[in-house]
Amino acid sequence: MVKNYMNLDIDPGVRASWQVPSFETPLWLGSQQRWCVVIPVINEGERIKSLLSRMAALDISQIADIIIVDGGSTDSSLELESLQQKQVRGLLVKTGPGKLSAQLRCAYAFALDQGYEGIVTIDGNDKDDPEAIPRFIDELKQGVDFVQASRFIAGGVAENTPALRDFAIRLIHAPALAFSSGFCWTDTTQGFRAYSRRMLLDPAISPFRNAFRAYELLAYLSHRVPQMGHRCQEIATSRRYPKGEVPTKISAVKGNLKVLQTLFFACLGLYNEPGFTRKCLPSGWPVVFLAIVGFIFSLLAFFPGWMSSDSIEQYTEGREGVYGDWHPVLMAWWWRQLDQIYTGPALFLVQNLLLYWGAWCLLAMASRRWVGRYAYLLPLLGFWPGLLFPLGQIWKDIAFACAMFAAWAVLINAYAQSRKLNFIERASVFILGLFAFGVKTNGLVVLPFVLAFWAYVEGRQVFAWKKVWIISFTLTFFAVGGTMLIVQREDVIRRTPFQYTQTYDLLAVSVRTGTNALPSYITSQVGDTIDLLKPLYFPGGNNLLFYNSAGDISTTNPIEISELNKQWFIAVKEYPFIYFEHRIENFKELLRWGSKGAAYVAYPGTVANTYGFQFVGNNFSNWLAAKPEQYPRMFFPWIYIAFLISSATTLFLLKWHRVLVICMTGSALAFVLPHIFIAPSADYRYLYYSYFCTLIMMFFAVFSISSKVIKKSIEILSPLEKHSFIGNAT
Repeated sequence: MVKNYMNLDIDPGVRASWQVPSFETPLWLGSQQRWCVVIPVINEGERIKSLLSRMAALDISQIADIIIVDGGSTDSSLELESLQQKQVRGLLVKTGPGKLSAQLRCAYAFALDQGYEGIVTIDGNDKDDPEAIPRFIDELKQGVDFVQASRFIAGGVAENTPALRDFAIRLIHAPALAFSSGFCWTDTTQGFRAYSRRMLLDPAISPFRNAFRAYELLAYLSHRVPQMGHRCQEIATSRRYPKGEVPTKISAVKGNLKVLQTLFFACLGLYNEPGFTRKCLPSGWPVVFLAIVGFIFSLLAFFPGWMSSDSIEQYTEGREGVYGDWHPVLMAWWWRQLDQIYTGPALFLVQNLLLYWGAWCLLAMASRRWVGRYAYLLPLLGFWPGLLFPLGQIWKDIAFACAMFAAWAVLINAYAQSRKLNFIERASVFILGLFAFGVKTNGLVVLPFVLAFWAYVEGRQVFAWKKVWIISFTLTFFAVGGTMLIVQREDVIRRTPFQYTQTYDLLAVSVRTGTNALPSYITSQVGDTIDLLKPLYFPGGNNLLFYNSAGDISTTNPIEISELNKQWFIAVKEYPFIYFEHRIENFKELLRWGSKGAAYVAYPGTVANTYGFQFVGNNFSNWLAAKPEQYPRMFFPWIYIAFLISSATTLFLLKWHRVLVICMTGSALAFVLPHIFIAPSADYRYLYYSYFCTLIMMFFAVFSISSKVIKKSIEILSPLEKHSFIGNAT
């Protein structure tokens, strides 16, 4: 008795939009079961006969109707009388163009029209054991939407698999689709699989498109079905190749290259139906694992922390509770609090590492919504020597950059989820901003951009840009004010760190004009003749006046500081072009423009100190220390700035989250440009924050460009969405 499971769950308008190749139906006995088995064939000869005999012996027809879809066989292997004897209920013959995917679209459309609740597909070349078909149907009954056969999981059998194919599946095809889809596939090339009706009718999947004509549909479904939240499952099966023969329609070179191209396009999402957001995020555990590994690795490599003379000076101030403004007061004050818990630099190092790796982790977790499993690559950027090498040093530049990076990560995480920040996130961003300014006061220019993006995230549908910037500057004011309340100004020894730059400027003017422009309290220490001053000046460094041959000529005397300020203003006013020429040359040295070697990056060790702190070098610290000499361009700031601008421009033109691009790039450039006037030397660390912004922008720019280029390529190579297959069949 023929049963009719036809239902009305397919909208007629949707059904009319399906792109299904033309086919004939020489045999159709009607549906009897709720499930069907689709067998695609083309000139399978005795192999299809053997498969059908095995299925008949297993009484498969008692649980699923058997439907064969022929791609145009000419070997007389599909005689109708013989098929009916083997309980085959339907034979479809594709007459339109295309290969395997076109055949499957014919069969799947037909099966859905007949009302089947699920479809099992098995290749007609008799390599798969049909005994697994009942298990496929059992999984469909349990609500699984996509069941994939696997010969590589426990209980599976892979017999006589060609070595090259085994290698390609295990190490290329399956890992790539597992990475892009978020489901841990192990066997993705074979067609023994099952699909639920619900999944095939999902408009986000939309399998009935002319983009699928050869082997695209199999790879696409493995990529997209898990992403859209459908249940997936692998079951163990047996797949046996006959000895000395590889029954396949894929040619050795051209065919396999086409399979790899298809895999590449599928993994990049180029077959995805536009307009549907990924529902099922890739697992976050790999991101967490990488971040934890990075933290532990960095801690072991840097512990207890590297300390320069600046570090020792700030630690001493914090320990003694007597602060000077030569270095940011808040950093010394905060170090004092940490020191009461654990003496030395270790806790400051741990804090920086937690902010650093925590930010990479949070940024990657958020980016899964934009780039899928490619977000797993983001924490790997944390191992870039250009970022990692300075991280071991306890410096204000490092603490500032890590704090700002963590603030960005919190904001981007909320932004990616299209939600406002919660209380903890708001408090975190504000405290991180306050701390960042407190440990590096010239980082003030970064805060408005970060806080503007915060205001945008909180009210992107409500606030006008004018209000966003008002809120931003208001928050900046409170952050700055908060740092000033922590340590009372009367407890700070006034030393004005800008004298470091002013002295350098006056030295440059003196050497370049041949006239001594330095105040008398300095010339009394270093001499007042040009011959004595010339050896102390060089573009890109002022250390000779403070840390080396001339000793420390800084002063806390208000009268001397006033004299220095007066002399500086006079020199700049009298010799503006010489001043600007000097500042530009120094900035070029800071950027390493035209240089062959890297500037000072970091020192993997602790300078001599009265506290007994030491750092014992290790293989990794030695490896990092060698990088500036081996690969100096890795530490050229101008390269980072160039990539930052080009990446941001690309993302802006591609309309990729423009507000984020503008705010982050703007913060980096606003941070860099003032160094034209304030940088006393060419140290790599001065622009450290901007390097974070560069790598982040580069990552998203590369991903966006790759997606666009490949999508355009597929449109050119296979304009299947715009044209029919006529004339393209092979």
